[in-house]
Amino acid sequence: MKHYFLILFLSLTSFLSRGQEAPFSYKATEAKIKKYIYSSPDSTKVLIDYALSQKNLPDSLRGNVYNIYAIYYGNIGKRDSSLYYYKKAIATLKDYPAIRSRALMNISVTYRNMGEYDKSFVYLEEALEIAKKDNNKLNEALIYGNMSSNYQFMLEYDKAVSCLLKGIAIVKKEGEKGTLSTLNQKLANTYMKMRNFDFAKDMYLECLAGFKASNDSRNYAFTLINYAECILHMSDSDGAKKALKEAIEILRKFNDQEHIGVAYSKIANIAYFENKFSASFNNYNAALKALTKANAISVVLVAAEYTEKLNMSKKYKEALTVIENTKKIPIFKNTNPQDKLRFDLAAAETYKNTNNEEKALLGLSNAVKLKDSLAAIDSDLSTNHLQAEFQKNLQQEKSTLLKAKNNTLHKAMDAKSRLTLLYILSSFIIIIIILLFLRSYWLKTRLQKEALRSIEVEKNLIQKQRKHEQELTNTQRDIIEEKQRELTSTALRMANYQDSINEIIEKCDTTFTNVNDVKKELQHLIKQKDYWKQFETRFNNLHPEFNSTLTNRFSKLTKNDVEFCALLKLNLSNKEIASLLQISHESAITKKYRIKKKMEINDDNEFERVIMAI
Repeated sequence: MKHYFLILFLSLTSFLSRGQEAPFSYKATEAKIKKYIYSSPDSTKVLIDYALSQKNLPDSLRGNVYNIYAIYYGNIGKRDSSLYYYKKAIATLKDYPAIRSRALMNISVTYRNMGEYDKSFVYLEEALEIAKKDNNKLNEALIYGNMSSNYQFMLEYDKAVSCLLKGIAIVKKEGEKGTLSTLNQKLANTYMKMRNFDFAKDMYLECLAGFKASNDSRNYAFTLINYAECILHMSDSDGAKKALKEAIEILRKFNDQEHIGVAYSKIANIAYFENKFSASFNNYNAALKALTKANAISVVLVAAEYTEKLNMSKKYKEALTVIENTKKIPIFKNTNPQDKLRFDLAAAETYKNTNNEEKALLGLSNAVKLKDSLAAIDSDLSTNHLQAEFQKNLQQEKSTLLKAKNNTLHKAMDAKSRLTLLYILSSFIIIIIILLFLRSYWLKTRLQKEALRSIEVEKNLIQKQRKHEQELTNTQRDIIEEKQRELTSTALRMANYQDSINEIIEKCDTTFTNVNDVKKELQHLIKQKDYWKQFETRFNNLHPEFNSTLTNRFSKLTKNDVEFCALLKLNLSNKEIASLLQISHESAITKKYRIKKKMEINDDNEFERVIMAI
């Protein structure tokens, strides 16, 4: 369905392009054709017809399009149409020999696949003449490769090898690796036909690597099929199946029915010898269907193999059907003698077991004739000589290449050894640096721990010192408080003494008429016992800086004011102070007010705070 949409899209694009008179781009059209020629034949035909519809298309481009048209018809199995357009391409390109040679090679391949080798050689000889005249070495090598393929199908292996050696020599001189892989593939095919499987396998592996490197997936798939057949002869059936399945997946993208059929036939052969008969017959049927559709010359060989397997399984009716259908294929009459011999022998066996003695005898008679002709071909020893010579040269080249590789490998190993030694030394140095760094870090950490320990010890000492100082301060404070209590007590006692003396004096005044002597003695006692003097001395011991500090800060204060403040410092009440100073309570309050005024303090709390702070 998607192909129909694509055709419609391309047709519409072509119509719109012509309607708008858009310029025709051959390169763009050719790129699209190459993109769809294997995957979408219908789309390819639309593009080709669009290109051929251009009125002013030059002969060089028109001939090229005819050549592509021929390839298109070859892909869909219409060989007559393919030959027609190849011939048109050759005629159109008569003035363009370089392009014409490609069409000549393509038509030669078509005739070869049809088994018409003489016609194939005619076109190849013409292409070779053009290549030599134009000094086109690459085309010359490819033409020799195609000639080799013809000789291989004709079972003339000596000529096949000779042509390939010419082509390979040219390609090696030109340094064209892609073409060398193609020619080596053909040479490997020849060696496999000659049953030199070991050498063929080595060459196939080289070819696969070359095609993969150049992204030539189609030739890569062809080589996988031949490689699978080769290793199958070497009893590697698993490797052969893997290679064949990979080849089929690739060839489906190109819609290459001929080679898909060949791959299916080889899978069928493997399945049969694994006793998977149903799978084997299904794959043989798929192979014949694809090969018949492509009208491929290998259909006879596959039909012969299938018939042999059916005979071995005693499925003679199915074998007769295969035989009759194969004989109807147009390509049957052009089969090479080797494949025809195998087919006739298998058919004779089938006829014999189906009681058709006449056809069995005819088949055996034909087989005998073919075998005699093949024996004559096999008697030619020149092929083995050429094969041995090429193998010798190739082995010499491989030995030289291997020696060069060994030298390079030794140099690389020496460089690697030096590099490894350098890595070891560098690693050793890095390890030493890391160890030094770790040691430095360890020492630094240790010093830090020691410093922290010293700080901790010092902190403990400071705390103990502070605690000791606090205890000393507390002790001193207790002592001061004790002395202050003593001082206060002394002051109070002094006040009491004075009160008592005054009371005695008052009593003497009231009780006794002649007590003057007593009064005088008491007064004299008061004067001798200078209690205030003692108070002053003790107060100065307790608060040695109080008087001087108070006087310096408040210069207006008198000595009496300072003494009054000293009593306040002892936290005595106004009444107690009045008693001690032998003044009235009111006089004490007034005295305190005057002192505050001199100190320029109005608030009582502030006044007390200043006194207590000194």
